[in-house]
Amino acid sequence: MVFPKGPDVIFTGDNTRMKVVWQLPSTAASTLQWGNDTQYALGSVTTEEYSPGHQHTYTITGLTPGARYEYRVVIDGGYSTGSFYAAPDTSVPRLKFFAYGDSREGTDILNQIDGQVVSAYTADPAFQTFILDMGDLVSDGDQESLWASQFFGPNDANIRSVLANISFMPVMGNHENSGVLFKKYFPMPFVAYHYWSFDYGPAHIVMLDQYSPYEAGSAQYNWLIKDLASSSKAWKFIVLHEPGWSAAGGHLNNPTVQTDIQPLAQKYGVSIIFGAHNHYYARAVVNGITHLTVGGGGAPLYPPVPGQPYVVMTKYSYCFVEIAIDGNTLTGTTLQSDGTVIETFTIAR
Repeated sequence: MVFPKGPDVIFTGDNTRMKVVWQLPSTAASTLQWGNDTQYALGSVTTEEYSPGHQHTYTITGLTPGARYEYRVVIDGGYSTGSFYAAPDTSVPRLKFFAYGDSREGTDILNQIDGQVVSAYTADPAFQTFILDMGDLVSDGDQESLWASQFFGPNDANIRSVLANISFMPVMGNHENSGVLFKKYFPMPFVAYHYWSFDYGPAHIVMLDQYSPYEAGSAQYNWLIKDLASSSKAWKFIVLHEPGWSAAGGHLNNPTVQTDIQPLAQKYGVSIIFGAHNHYYARAVVNGITHLTVGGGGAPLYPPVPGQPYVVMTKYSYCFVEIAIDGNTLTGTTLQSDGTVIETFTIAR
């Protein structure tokens, strides 16, 4: 059965928990069941809607880190299913995940990209972890109808499959506008506004909100300093929407990222700053920090401009990135929406 939205799985930072979110077409109770297989023998709970729009959520607890789980949401007349892996033990040295952004009205392209994602984690279950999305999920984030048609479309089978089987972790883009509906559909444990961070295996990942104050001296900036300084993870990443170094051809480089965020990245050992906003692929390296612009999620493409400072690779293409960490080595593979490889790069710690 296809629900209006969900069920979606959302990792909230605890490797013994997983949040499940879904929306029904009308007011009704529903039952969430889960287990190690499709007998769903580990747990069952009845839920009631908690917000306007018939929204439901439940956080499954007591999970074994690294274990695989099946779940389903049951209502009268049908059910919808999914699966997930609990986040691994904190000492695990390997991790694989995906990143992309700026899908907006390009739902067909996003559905094609997510088809590649489904194929990847079906062939290699180590990829069934999470997707970092760098924002601009819909054209106008304050319009409920656009979430229904551009992101949660009932006929977009690959998007639906991804959301049901892999944690989708977005940051705010400018098109999310007020962020009210963004927070409704992605109820993550924000520190304030729409920023937070989490650990996953060998990685520490910061999700910045560029649409609340984040310049030097702001509350978010001061939180970021403490957050990065307190992490001992070998791999640190910052996820935001507007990149500090990109290939022009759309939007200018973000000066706050250059003047305020870049020095913190250098000081605290951040390996990659993920961004989008410009609708193409670009990779820049600035004083040892890799800046990825992965804005080819489906919105109309912009032509990158050659010869921009620090930029070492560009591609006018819809795209996504696969990240694979193995101990002290990170391998990034950037692919087009049809699965053709654009480039492969490595970073060593």
